[in-house]
Amino acid sequence: MKLKYRIIFFLIGLAGIGIMIWQSDVSSVDWDFLLTTETLLFFLAMFGLWLVIYSIHTICYYITLGKEWKKVPFFSLLKICISGFALNNVTPAGLVGGEPYRIMALKKYCSTEKASSATLTFSLFYIIGHVTIWLTGAIVFFVSGYPIDSMLGIILIVTAVVTTGILVAFFLSKRRGFVRPFMSLLAKIPLLKKPMRKIYDKNEKSYLEIDDNIKAFRNTRISFWTVFTLQYLSRILECVEYYLIFDFIGQSLNVFDGIILLTSASLIGNLMFLIPMQAGTREGGLVMALGILAIDTATGIIGALIYRIRDFVCIIIGILLIMFDKRKIIGKSSPAENVELNAEQVDESVEQPDTDSQPEEN
Repeated sequence: MKLKYRIIFFLIGLAGIGIMIWQSDVSSVDWDFLLTTETLLFFLAMFGLWLVIYSIHTICYYITLGKEWKKVPFFSLLKICISGFALNNVTPAGLVGGEPYRIMALKKYCSTEKASSATLTFSLFYIIGHVTIWLTGAIVFFVSGYPIDSMLGIILIVTAVVTTGILVAFFLSKRRGFVRPFMSLLAKIPLLKKPMRKIYDKNEKSYLEIDDNIKAFRNTRISFWTVFTLQYLSRILECVEYYLIFDFIGQSLNVFDGIILLTSASLIGNLMFLIPMQAGTREGGLVMALGILAIDTATGIIGALIYRIRDFVCIIIGILLIMFDKRKIIGKSSPAENVELNAEQVDESVEQPDTDSQPEEN
């Protein structure tokens, strides 16, 4: 990726982080608990867990690349994944920041068409992973015997119905596609009709492209089900993070409670997708779930703070990695890269005099 584009994405990330800090009230937080050895070891474990989660996403990305995967070094694609998620977190509407960056960064290893199709396919499976864990959380909530007539219970009932419909449509949409019909349906709902119609008309070609990619990807059933399973596994590991956080601060929860916590926080946060980093909305969903689990608000605030610190550090790492994108080097790059480099060198040779060819003075 060219330096100017890396700088643009880097500045977008910094702006998002700056807005997040500006809107956060951290004056009343006692930061001394971060200085204990036990807490530092705990955060190292959390970062290790997320390294595994990011690695799973990278493997999924590899699979969506098909035959092109051999051209992309694993750690380069891992960096692209981490930076893409960081940009998604600090920009409104989620995918508006990370996906363009991933496509542009991946273009140095393969064609623009392949970079776009692989990224769009990966993003769709990432969204389906969210939908699947939301349905799992709703099922766990009902099976566990928590009050269905509560606010969270009502939200999860609606969630269970909607997510079941989405998953059924996703697995059965072999001919008509999934994304374009789904977005077209949203554009017909009375309250959403006007804004969704604008979005649909603007991105209809992209929806068709995504559906074509998914249709082609379905032909490789092993790859299709592997990506779906790995995306679901990554969400289960995110649930484990919530379990470990509250276990660390002395709450005797189980992994199923962690699923409910993640489902509530993620669901409410994504419903308010226009807010960068889901600031405040994710915590609101977490508070709703903690009330059901009979955990006091003070303990919940500490747990939410620990989660935000981990999330914030991962975002900073992802944004910084954007600026560590190595310059293209002939001999170490892919054939597509070398063609681009040679064209740039031809332009430079025309613009600048060849001083090296001048005779040396004795």
